[in-house]
Amino acid sequence: MKKAGNTKAVIVAGFAVFALILTLSLVSAQYGYIDLRQGAEDVTQWITDIFGPFLSVLFGGVYGGGYLLFEKFALFVLLIAMVYVAVSKVPAFAEQKGVLWIISIIVPLLAVRFIDLAWLNTILMQYQILGIALTAILPFIIYLFFLHNVFPESTAPRKIGWIFFIAIYFGLWSTAESEIYGQVYLWTMLVALAFLLLDGTIHRWFMKERLRESGAADKWEHIAQLRKDIREAREAMAARDMPDRIGNKIIKQKQKLIDQWIKA
Repeated sequence: MKKAGNTKAVIVAGFAVFALILTLSLVSAQYGYIDLRQGAEDVTQWITDIFGPFLSVLFGGVYGGGYLLFEKFALFVLLIAMVYVAVSKVPAFAEQKGVLWIISIIVPLLAVRFIDLAWLNTILMQYQILGIALTAILPFIIYLFFLHNVFPESTAPRKIGWIFFIAIYFGLWSTAESEIYGQVYLWTMLVALAFLLLDGTIHRWFMKERLRESGAADKWEHIAQLRKDIREAREAMAARDMPDRIGNKIIKQKQKLIDQWIKA
């Protein structure tokens, strides 16, 4: 019930904001049409005018009349979460919710209020690097898992996939206008080349991870369990406890896994 009430409150608040935008749009409309863009800009400016001065006084040291104010607020919220988790582990404060929240708010507030521009830019640069690294490595990880999960039986398709990947990044590296972009493409291409040369070793690691997840001690124990599952599926089909279509599908899947493990 409480969850449903919260959902309704969010919906009502959304409609209220939407109605406010429409109202402002109608006020600023010209020649009889509704300017939603102008309405959204008016609401944004209205929120900034109300909360901007308060946050400026609260955080202090806001540069350029509001520059980096949002960044300071985001850092403040992040520090609240981290300090709260850390202080909640201290036995003396774990049961004192009021004191816990006071510490969790005061400590980040002091940290953010007296941080200077140089340190703030240093912190923001690290998050920028983190974002670039994560977004840059994500396509590589997706491609890696794609090759080893879609082509688990043969190394040839995986190697062809890596060669194709390297060729694309070679083209990006050779045509990159920026040296920084070129370095990213070059190192990605070299890592892909290493994965191409170590394809067998990497695939065996994937197989060992699957073995560990299955709970078997070695691959032959896992193969024995898969063959046992096949026998049970055949017995269920013979006893009419399972439709032949479902049983044959299970048997086919299990046999495919057995072939993969034998070749591993």
